[in-house]
Amino acid sequence: MTSVRRGAVPPSIGLRVHLEDSEEGARADVRIVAPPVNVLDGSLLSDLAGTIRAAAPPARLIVLRGLPRAFSAGVSVAEHVPEPAAIETMLSAMRGVLEALIDAPAVTLASVSGACLGGAAEILCACDLVLVADDARIGFPEIRLACFPPGATALLPLRVGEAAAAEWILGGETRSGREAAESGLASRAVAADRLEAETERLAARILSASPSALALARDLLRRGRRDALRTRLHDAEDAYRRLAGSDDLARAVRDFGKKPNG
Repeated sequence: MTSVRRGAVPPSIGLRVHLEDSEEGARADVRIVAPPVNVLDGSLLSDLAGTIRAAAPPARLIVLRGLPRAFSAGVSVAEHVPEPAAIETMLSAMRGVLEALIDAPAVTLASVSGACLGGAAEILCACDLVLVADDARIGFPEIRLACFPPGATALLPLRVGEAAAAEWILGGETRSGREAAESGLASRAVAADRLEAETERLAARILSASPSALALARDLLRRGRRDALRTRLHDAEDAYRRLAGSDDLARAVRDFGKKPNG
């Protein structure tokens, strides 16, 4: 697991998932640092899942962040290559992150600025609380790459309802943080220059609560997400595997690679 704890390893060595514990141990901050836009690949996702699992206990709160420019631009297009082994690796790595967040014995709070697309937006669906900058850019563009986000098909309807989830996933559009909050994907949108302060304010409120009551309420609120991972995500992954031999997926990945910035 490539992570860094406070005072242990300097971030300059290139680790992509940073873990910093509070002095009291009640809070852990997990940050994705893979410039320029935190593109996710199987290795980073595995590291992220392992870091989340390592953070709690003792932490009662995990705060998840990315870079100011991008929480994450999503899963690398290279991870979508239409080969069964590569697709299986990507599915397993993403499932590991979603399970780590939903199983974590700590409240999970995502603080999001900049781009949050595809697999990164799926991660939001698994978090207990999501604060976003009102000018963040959030979406599930996979449908335009001839595929779909398995985690979002399982979890997004629980947050926004089936009709809104269909529009998010089938339309493939990118929306603002404010629109994400209005739909229910995010808990709340705040001005970009207030995101850090509001994250700290909410974190302090959570940590001031009774640990026992917090844990019980947290686990009750997660029941739907846990059930969705056991049932809906399994079905979604099976459907996604059927895309491995799809001519549409192969063509979309090939065409993306031909773009000047692809």
